[in-house]
This record gives sequence, structure tokens and C-alpha cells, in this order.
Amino acid sequence: MKIGEKIKIIRENKKMSQENMAKSLHVSYQAVSNWERGKSYPDISNIIMISDLYSISLDELIREDKNYKDILLEKKVSSITDTILNVIFLLCAVMISIYMMIENKLTSDNSFYIILTVLVIIHTSLDLLKWLPKKRM
Repeated sequence: MKIGEKIKIIRENKKMSQENMAKSLHVSYQAVSNWERGKSYPDISNIIMISDLYSISLDELIREDKNYKDILLEKKVSSITDTILNVIFLLCAVMISIYMMIENKLTSDNSFYIILTVLVIIHTSLDLLKWLPKKRM
């Protein structure tokens, strides 16, 4: 059984509407509808919250849906790759900045490279913030 079908059955057995479930999970009711129709999958944090909400084990929720397990693995690998690339970009940008400072190349002629380097540092730093632990409300 697909995870979306299982979510729908569990939700209906608990006599909960999609809207109430969505409020409990802090997502839109469209997200719940999409999960149940197989249009999208809940991320791992939502799966954990669904497990807690309905007092059902994670194993029961995802065991039968091989496609979901593959998607989770793919997201994990993709996320790790993105992080590695971001760290490399960040290190390169910092090294370029240090080189330009040491060689006194921080001139208006190089302003494009300076701005580009600063933007890369800002972008990659913001992207790496996703690895910080999130606070639950």
C-alpha cells in the first residue's frame, strides 16, 4: 500500500478532516490532499509528526511503500551533494577574498569580482543554514 493511501485510511479512521490534519502538522490542506492522492510525498519531518499524531509507528507508515523509501534516499544523497558543493564554493570565495586582500587587488577595477565573491559567500552561508537544528513550535 502506498503511503498516501495509508495516511488517508488512518486519518479517516480517526475521523479527522484533511484541514484539521493540516493544522496539526502546520501544512496546507492541499499538501495533505496531494499526499493522499499520491501527487507528492510528505518529507521525513512530516512523516514523524504524522506518526506522533496518530500514534502509529514509522515502520507501519512507510514499510510497504518502496517508492517513498527510494525518494527519501534520493533526497538525502542530493542534499549531501548540495552541501558539499556549497562548502567548496564558500571556501573558494573566501580564498579569493583573502588572495585579493594579500595582493592588494581590492580596487575599483576588480569591483565585479569583489561583489561576486561577497554574493557567493552570502548565498552559500544562507544555504548552509538549513543544517542548523530547527526549533519546533
